[in-house]
Amino acid sequence: MFDLLVHASHYSIPTHAMRYASHLARRLDASLTAMFVHEPFVPIGPAAMTAPAIPEIAAANQCVIDEAIAAEGSFDRWAVEQGIEQHRWLVASGSFSAALASAANWHDALILECGPATPFGAVAPLGHALLTCGAPCFVVPDSYDGGASLDTVVIASNGRAEAVRAIHAALPILARAKRIELVQGTPQDDFFLVDFRPPFDVAALLQRHGLRCFVRSLQGPGHRAGEEILSIAAAADADLVVMGAYGRTRASEWLLGGATRHMLEHARIPVFMRH
Repeated sequence: MFDLLVHASHYSIPTHAMRYASHLARRLDASLTAMFVHEPFVPIGPAAMTAPAIPEIAAANQCVIDEAIAAEGSFDRWAVEQGIEQHRWLVASGSFSAALASAANWHDALILECGPATPFGAVAPLGHALLTCGAPCFVVPDSYDGGASLDTVVIASNGRAEAVRAIHAALPILARAKRIELVQGTPQDDFFLVDFRPPFDVAALLQRHGLRCFVRSLQGPGHRAGEEILSIAAAADADLVVMGAYGRTRASEWLLGGATRHMLEHARIPVFMRH
């Protein structure tokens, strides 16, 4: 069984990511764990940590945790209504990225919501989570209202390790696609010190798994890759984009821009990423 973990950014309502995760769980016959993460309130300034204030701060943090735990019944009823047989509600108190990294060890893939209005959905915390969770992630824009259709999938690959890991992790997803478009950029193989003969080839990998793909090349300059990938995905009416996350360092992505950052800021459909 495939095990999915979705970040429940709000414990009182099903979010876009939770709805997408429920559709995905049904499509994959997967179990679904929804996790609410509370980062404890830490007041700033010496006056905030006076002796009288400490019990009030602790009580406020505990109140959030108690309310989140109490939401388990609502989640269970919602999950049953969605037709998800195997489901679980999980509450974590601590660092968002640390909670994801730890819980990811127990799951095959994560579903995260992206958007400035979503808790932990801005580019900075979401990017850090992608780098540290160690698992493939479906990143769902907070404006996305569609289901988890997997009919048309666009794969973006430049030969780097991150892209190859993402493609391997996505094979169970790709097996359900009716059409796969492979968009290849300029090869940037991390293992350039080794001369493989014949070289590894993404199209050949897909073919070995019984998957046909239509191959095309990125035409624009490297710094426009994210924009071009989204343009191709829109023209194909794609349901999902598969790609590696942060082929360069995150600092380079911030300073120079990059495909990962562009996708997190501008994608309007889910993106399957892995660092």
